Amino acid sequence: MSERLLIDYDQIPDLETEYSGSTDNQWAFEFGAHQSIRAIIAKREQQLHAVSQEISGLKTVVDIFNNLHEQLVEKKDKIKQSMELHKGFVSPLWSLPNEILSKIFVHCLPEDEHLSLAQNEAPMLLTRVCKKWRGVAVATSDLWYKLHL
Repeated sequence: MSERLLIDYDQIPDLETEYSGSTDNQWAFEFGAHQSIRAIIAKREQQLHAVSQEISGLKTVVDIFNNLHEQLVEKKDKIKQSMELHKGFVSPLWSLPNEILSKIFVHCLPEDEHLSLAQNEAPMLLTRVCKKWRGVAVATSDLWYKLHL
């Protein structure tokens, strides 16, 4: 499915002229050479302008592709997030009877003799997961009888 974008561009032009290999300025004093050199400069300016236009056009295309890539990556991430969320809804954990869930919760308690109201530990943490867990945790007296106020 991957297609390559093939553009048939001319090779890098041969920029050599009869003046290119010269190390002295002997040409500067010949009138005919001035016109010829000016013509070469004008041609190079046209070539430079044309290549600059091509680069600008290519940059626009690259920017479009980069933007499209970013949009697709964002779309992929949102699809993955939605998929993971929905996988959680069919987890066997949600179908456990409350009695079994409450026994699991009791095993989550720290082994301290007196419990505190720390939000990041059971039993308080269990009340913050979801509505069902909150109901089961609040109704499980074994979670709360060691609570130290």
